[in-house]
Amino acid sequence: MITGFQRWRRGHAELVALALVAGAAGIALILLMVLVWVVRPRPDTVPYEAGRVCVQVLGVSVVGFVVGVATFNLQQARLERQRRVDRIRASRTEMLAAYHGVKQVRRVLRAETVTAAARTVPVDAYYRLLQELSEHQLVFETLARSALLIEKYVDGGRAITVEEAGSRWGTKARGTVTASLAGHYENIEGYLNSVVSEFEKYFQGVPRPAYVSLTGPGFVRTAAFLDDTDEFKAEVSRRIGAMLRALDSTLIASS
Repeated sequence: MITGFQRWRRGHAELVALALVAGAAGIALILLMVLVWVVRPRPDTVPYEAGRVCVQVLGVSVVGFVVGVATFNLQQARLERQRRVDRIRASRTEMLAAYHGVKQVRRVLRAETVTAAARTVPVDAYYRLLQELSEHQLVFETLARSALLIEKYVDGGRAITVEEAGSRWGTKARGTVTASLAGHYENIEGYLNSVVSEFEKYFQGVPRPAYVSLTGPGFVRTAAFLDDTDEFKAEVSRRIGAMLRALDSTLIASS
């Protein structure tokens, strides 16, 4: 049966080895000091030969300790790099899952719209889908916080440029916006939150059973979420694409 100490020793084998080497060096140094200052051995005597052995042990121990520390630091650096890669890969996976979930909500919500002119959605479908959208919005909120820990290790993670939305009638040229990984996540979260906020604020006023009218003043952002594809691409899709390229570039370089 493996004891707690044995598990600890297996997980800290390098530290245990360094401690043993340091202990051997300490013992050799103490014995050498006793021999030199107390015994004062003469050549060709047992104490003199013992002193020579102590010097050899001390030298080997010092070299071993230096090599061990260098090896330990190298292994720790490698483990830290692997942890960063794992965090970046996890962020990528979570980002894509949330993005695909948002696209799914948008598609189903559009499909549930009764008529394009009236822009009405059944109450039960609106309630179910906006709950799902709220969950995805919270994922992007979490990603924005965790991105602060990894963006400096991501290729271009602090300056990712994407194209903004143009005017609806093409009268406004498209500009660009540059933000960090966390900044883009915050922007996506804010965009989705504007849609979810209408759900929180106005859903209780919708009679049941009935339809939610997206043409009213209370659901402006929800209607734009469904209809304004250019805005959705600028606020979500292009940002996801740019961040994905940065994350993939980092993961490929680390492989």
